[in-house]
Amino acid sequence: MKRIILYITLIAAVFAACDPIEDRDSLSGVVSMENLQLSAEPIVVDGRNSNEVIVENNSPLLSRWISDRSQVESSYATVVFDNVGTKDVQFVGLNGNGSKVEDNLSVQIDTMTNLLANVQTRLGIMYNEDGSPDKTSKPYFWGNANYVEGVDYNIDVVQEVAEDGTPGNKLTLSCDAPYLCDWTFGDAKGNKNRLELFVTSLGTYMLSLDLTKADGSVIEDAYTQEINVEELTTVPDEYINLFGDFLANPDVSKSWRWSRSGVVWANGPYHGFTDPGAGWWQNSYENMIERQDGIMTFKYSDLSLTKEVYEGSDTSIDPVGIHTGSVELDLGSKVDGYSVGTIKLDGVSILYGVNVNGGNAVFTELALVSVTENTLILGGDNGTGETWLYKFEAVN
Repeated sequence: MKRIILYITLIAAVFAACDPIEDRDSLSGVVSMENLQLSAEPIVVDGRNSNEVIVENNSPLLSRWISDRSQVESSYATVVFDNVGTKDVQFVGLNGNGSKVEDNLSVQIDTMTNLLANVQTRLGIMYNEDGSPDKTSKPYFWGNANYVEGVDYNIDVVQEVAEDGTPGNKLTLSCDAPYLCDWTFGDAKGNKNRLELFVTSLGTYMLSLDLTKADGSVIEDAYTQEINVEELTTVPDEYINLFGDFLANPDVSKSWRWSRSGVVWANGPYHGFTDPGAGWWQNSYENMIERQDGIMTFKYSDLSLTKEVYEGSDTSIDPVGIHTGSVELDLGSKVDGYSVGTIKLDGVSILYGVNVNGGNAVFTELALVSVTENTLILGGDNGTGETWLYKFEAVN
């Protein structure tokens, strides 16, 4: 009796460990590729094939469907693609004798309706209460196959002006094309279809726009314009707080170190907290001394970050000494409720700026969660639903 109960328990555990499957997902005999009964049909939205595809297997074997974004183990499922064009849904079946049979089903994707969160944010799509896209919020789709390229971009550029009409340093930009936008205005960059960009010195600057289509191709310099800046009408506090008051002193720099009180480094849910003190695994300054201690100096005049690593730090990350690279501050890529922008680094990292759950890969891009005159909080994302927050204090 005990042995029978054990067998039943083991069988239940095996099925509990698998994804839910339908009754026809069973191992009965051997099915060849020629005898597979498969179908893949895109869901049609507004007369166009969307990037959501309904797949079905009517053959007596276990099923696995693979697409750009999906890997589903079920006879009947919906898989998602990340680009328009002719795409292949990959099918892998498991026969009763343990052998596998594979096939690819070709589908035509005309438009993107199921969007990644970052794509949705970049496009600025709004949604109705029932979850459907608000079609007054352009572009409410990405990759419209009927879109006339180069005709209906509807690009709008508004330059801020001083009270006396002098052209200022901030632009308000928008583009209604169903493509992803990458704007460049002098040293300023932004990747949303609607945003504000500004430069922090006088002169003539080139504004340019690159468009990424839903098939992954890029239209470079889809729009260009020279912009003359004669007055600094806007300089956000984030720039002054991070770099120091470069308007009063163009050669000024500002240094930061680990905060000396509270939690300074912690992980937590992806974009789900804005202070290390609310994280899961919390570490104080005393915990960080043995990892990597030092000082970071930001300078606006040459957009540089210099990191000095002290003795006693984790030299497997960076050796003791001075490390210098470039820094770029992008306030056009903020995430509402989480960050005010993004800091991009080249040739240098912040103190202990590594993904410890990803082989200590260096973060070359960090969220600027917040920056005040005395406190700097940065966020590193590891791509698996986790964020690391870093808290620093200004060096007086």
